[in-house]
Amino acid sequence: MNKGFVIFVIGIIMFMLGIYLSTSWIVVGSIIGISGGLLLGLSSYFMAMED
Repeated sequence: MNKGFVIFVIGIIMFMLGIYLSTSWIVVGSIIGISGGLLLGLSSYFMAMED
């Protein structure tokens, strides 16, 4: 597996976990969701570099 795909999977899991956690723990869920979104953006950079 390449680096971009691994970062994408970790980012999407963190993003979804942040959405779920923000229903009860607003601050923690928001931080995890934002971090996951940043990882999703970072993964698109690495996926574009490998082509």
